[in-house]
Amino acid sequence: MSTLARRFWRGLIGMPAGGERAPAERGIEGYGLWRRFWSGLLGFRLPPLPVVAPPPGRPNPLAAPRVDGSRIRLPRFDRAALRLAAPQDPDRLEARWTAAGRRVTIRESGPGEIELLVAVDRDVPATELLPVDVTSAHGEERYYLVFVAEPAGGSAGALRLSGAPGWVDVSLDEELPAEAADLAAIPRSIAATPDPGMATWARIVASRPEGDRLRQVIEDAAG
Repeated sequence: MSTLARRFWRGLIGMPAGGERAPAERGIEGYGLWRRFWSGLLGFRLPPLPVVAPPPGRPNPLAAPRVDGSRIRLPRFDRAALRLAAPQDPDRLEARWTAAGRRVTIRESGPGEIELLVAVDRDVPATELLPVDVTSAHGEERYYLVFVAEPAGGSAGALRLSGAPGWVDVSLDEELPAEAADLAAIPRSIAATPDPGMATWARIVASRPEGDRLRQVIEDAAG
């Protein structure tokens, strides 16, 4: 191979004349083939390009909740976006917020299932329900969350939503009396209530007179 051809080949692959490929002298990395060609042909070494830091990770899609009067709209709980934003693949996705005196957690509880947990620092009467609107690719549905007194004070409640798709939007309203609830949403709310909350539904039944429509709907859904 001629001297010119050897010079071109060494310049193209980043090998110095001595044949050793020193990492500090590999200035061709990051340059296009055309610039490698001319630098090898003319016999000069391209200076190493500055090291470019990798782009920062995707921003966490979970922002602060939006409070509008007594209504709290939580940021979207998006499984795919959360996994991309997580520094490592979590066993169970979870997001927590505090807004308008409520501590709210949304977390995965199983395949296709999520849990919504709400805690407050006051004692919520058993006859008050927390309206929860859940929007997903399947549409929007209303649920009612019931509270249970906590041993250390305050109240907490939960809903377990099965068949949850990849994302959900959740909004909370102010507690309302049980008699003001939409009866059509009661059966799905009871189906989504974990065992501790069933005692609260039983207390609502006990507070209603015989023949009361709300009492009948709760008894039918719980039975």
